[in-house]
Amino acid sequence: MHLARLQCASWSDIVSQLHALGAPFEIVVKQSGFAPSSYDPSLRRCDNLGVRPEDYKPDKHDLRKYLNLLERFLRSPRGRLALQAGGIVARLARLVIEDSRLELITEDVDVETAEGNFSKGGATVFHHCLTGEEEDLILGVYSIKMSNGHQEKRVSWWPQAGAFFNSDMNVGWWSPDCESWFQTILKEFADNKAVVLNNARWAKRIRGYNAALRAAKNLDTVCADFLSTPV
Repeated sequence: MHLARLQCASWSDIVSQLHALGAPFEIVVKQSGFAPSSYDPSLRRCDNLGVRPEDYKPDKHDLRKYLNLLERFLRSPRGRLALQAGGIVARLARLVIEDSRLELITEDVDVETAEGNFSKGGATVFHHCLTGEEEDLILGVYSIKMSNGHQEKRVSWWPQAGAFFNSDMNVGWWSPDCESWFQTILKEFADNKAVVLNNARWAKRIRGYNAALRAAKNLDTVCADFLSTPV
């Protein structure tokens, strides 16, 4: 509806608006019948932060390595796919990727190597998207090997996709509240106070931020009503 009201004149305008909103989107091509993709999910596409021991606590050197790998990937040819992912992934991408790389067109979709596809009504729709390992790298995910040897947990510098997209903060676009929260975490990075958390703890932290934000807004409303009441 928002894009319809804007009456975008071109495909480029639509992509630019989606980018500005921080909304997730995909660029797809459709082919008649079934066209098999040669995409191999086992093929390694990027570096990762690796597996760490159970008592692992990252230090400033680990953080620097993560930030270097993040920037290197986002500046790679596949990095611009992060702009389409929405949420925190897209916001991190916008820290690095210039607007000039937004010329995402259908000709960029190669059905032979497309990571995503689905079939319906005799046609197959293909699209490129980040792989799981690429998304893990962007969000700074470490695998932690538990001492029992049979379990593995995941911790990250940023909330993994599920924690964000299943939260109240996900309103379909990158809202001012999202940006305020994002800047809070960025400041922790700058102050060397950032920590890695598992998804459950990230989800709790997002809920806590939302609750504090709602309380502050309610207080602002009460104060405004009080000040506008005649004495």
